Amino acid sequence: MPFGGESASGDLDALDRVLATAHAVGVRELGGDSTPLLEERDPVAVRALREALRIADLPGFICLCWGDVALDFYDAAGTRLATVTLHHGYSLRWNGWAEDAVLADGVRSLEWLAVRGVTGPLAEYRAAERRREQSEQQTRLWAAQIPPVLIDFRHDFLTISAIGRLPDAATMSAVRRRLLAAYPDPVDRLTVLLAWFASGSGKYSGYPAHEDVPAVLMDGEAETDFVRAAEQAHGRAAAGAARYLRRWDTRNRVDRLLSALSPATRRKIVEHAHDDEDRRWLAHRIARLK
Repeated sequence: MPFGGESASGDLDALDRVLATAHAVGVRELGGDSTPLLEERDPVAVRALREALRIADLPGFICLCWGDVALDFYDAAGTRLATVTLHHGYSLRWNGWAEDAVLADGVRSLEWLAVRGVTGPLAEYRAAERRREQSEQQTRLWAAQIPPVLIDFRHDFLTISAIGRLPDAATMSAVRRRLLAAYPDPVDRLTVLLAWFASGSGKYSGYPAHEDVPAVLMDGEAETDFVRAAEQAHGRAAAGAARYLRRWDTRNRVDRLLSALSPATRRKIVEHAHDDEDRRWLAHRIARLK
């Protein structure tokens, strides 16, 4: 067992039985000097925390982080009964289980802490929820821009971020064949891919892996055709061209591509960049062209 103690694997009520005689709980930070944050001796409050730690499942996973805070439970004599660490308002760790346990209602324990002045874990949970909602919205926007001829591959594309790699070679070959059949003209094909690449987060790096699909498909196109498509691009396609030129995996070719664009198109690309940072970067690369 990674955390020591006698295994209570599969017993969802094991921790609750241990905490049945708890009279006090101390809350402390993890890591460093393990700073004490709170001590609670009110039996009603301790019982409320115990109820907030009800377990829904023992799915067999272990969170890779240390945890948000540690909860040290004590009996009436001051003997420590158990130490529990909370993880992201989702799970907890206790050395009576070989794996982390999923909380039935993880927010309750974070709210219990926040009411008593330990607000960090709940604030981080709420921030994570907002990031998750934003990410889901970006994914919906990205998926809505999948070219209709590729909609059959929607699941393959969206799975990329979960598995951390592109679909297998056979699937990607099928995607390319479908694109070539629907858009035999390379400029038309690239215009569609540019508009698609502009969707989602719009970031040049650190974006969900599935968002790179149109860029990977553009990597297989001739640079001369990319230049022709960028020259003709407007709106979303121009934004996609700016993102593509800013993208990490394009950097070894960006000067060559920018050099082939007309001055007017370079200005258009800068104007359609995702944010001020991207605009400054592209303008700097253009300014240093010989």
